[in-house]
Amino acid sequence: MSVLASVVRLVLSVALLALPAAAQSGPPAGRPPMGGPPTGGPPAAMMRPDSATLQAQAIRVFLDCQGRIRGCDRDFIVTEVNFVNWMRDRFDADVQVLVSGLTNGGGGTENTITFIGRRAFEGMADTLVLNTLPNDPDDRIRREFARVFKLGLTRYVARSPIAARVQVAYVAPYGQQRQQPSAANLKDKWNLWTYSTNTNAFIRAEERQQSVNGSLSLSANRATEQWKINVSLSGNINTQRFEINATPTRPAFTVTNDQRTYNANALIVRSLSSHWSAGLKLGAGYSDFLNQDLALRAQPAIEYNIFPWTEQTRRQLTFLYNVGPNVYDYQRTTVYNRDRETRWSQQATASYVARQSWGSSNVSLDWLNYLHDFNRHALTLSGNVDLRLGRGFSLNVGGSAARVNDQIYLPRAGNTEEEILLQRQALQTGFRITTNIGIRYTFGSIYNTIVNQRFSSLGASGGRFAFFFF
Repeated sequence: MSVLASVVRLVLSVALLALPAAAQSGPPAGRPPMGGPPTGGPPAAMMRPDSATLQAQAIRVFLDCQGRIRGCDRDFIVTEVNFVNWMRDRFDADVQVLVSGLTNGGGGTENTITFIGRRAFEGMADTLVLNTLPNDPDDRIRREFARVFKLGLTRYVARSPIAARVQVAYVAPYGQQRQQPSAANLKDKWNLWTYSTNTNAFIRAEERQQSVNGSLSLSANRATEQWKINVSLSGNINTQRFEINATPTRPAFTVTNDQRTYNANALIVRSLSSHWSAGLKLGAGYSDFLNQDLALRAQPAIEYNIFPWTEQTRRQLTFLYNVGPNVYDYQRTTVYNRDRETRWSQQATASYVARQSWGSSNVSLDWLNYLHDFNRHALTLSGNVDLRLGRGFSLNVGGSAARVNDQIYLPRAGNTEEEILLQRQALQTGFRITTNIGIRYTFGSIYNTIVNQRFSSLGASGGRFAFFFF
């Protein structure tokens, strides 16, 4: 009985200690009416809300970064923009912040940030644009995102009960006569050209196998309202070596696989109107995989966008057509007994891109054929759709399907077993299909405000502590 009495006293002590904390926690989280506290009642000094009440009165915001948007760092944004409640699902939010980005003329990114009002703010929407440079550090970009988010959310916060606790600051320039820099009033010694280079090397060696892969790319780009010019050079070398042990029926031998690809491409585009564009595509290449010592292409093209190009970050529905000659010099004689040939081809592509509050989609239909023989053609349907179907539920479907009958480069001698297994050259096929589907469902707390980076070097699930059995 003495043990039982001790346990009872311990439980009562814990309960009594918890009562003050519960009394200080404030009312349960809810959605108070917009427009501030009601009039009348006790004096303001007696109505000072505690932190829990203020947190409950803050507007609810869902951050929706579509694609891999550099600098759209959720943990940083949640920490810096701390006067709102960040939600896990858009269906629980008062405001959805939709971020989409496209590469701008300087090689950086033009980020379109759309603030979409929901629930009490239904019908309220704003759009802001943030341009970044390719050499901007990640920390600067994410701080710019936080600054723009604060500006865009001010309109909504001003209509919430915590509006009286929010201030807007202005950083004045050094002098009233100082002119802010812009592309229009600055002299650019590079004449709007941007250049980039990228090189990668991968080496793996074991006792009986080695692999070496190296790549190099160079590019130059220039973009104005009227012109777009892209020039690029790239090369990739992949070498593999395998040592096969001897068996009672054959001696040991070594298998090597060398694949090289080199490409040079140029694109020149002229804007004709808010919907029409004209351009020229030029290319030269070398490919072991495609049995080509040399491939040359020149393709004049024209494109029409159903939507104005001013809406390009949110939606595009384009139709593109190009036609021109192709010159091929083959490594091995082809199935059509050609060592070299010149063939004209045409290509038509319809493409739809959308980034909306419900998700994103990218679908295209492509037709290509050689003019000397319309039976030599390829039809490809490809796309990816990411849908937010309901509270916590999202669906991602992607892939491509192609009817293939344009492989005029296949070698007449066919492929050896070694070449097939090593995927050294393309194989004859009548179709290509790739698919992927993903379903995600999240449930639990609707809030997504807390940031805790402890043990983050182990990954989201602490993967280094996982146990594997062999």
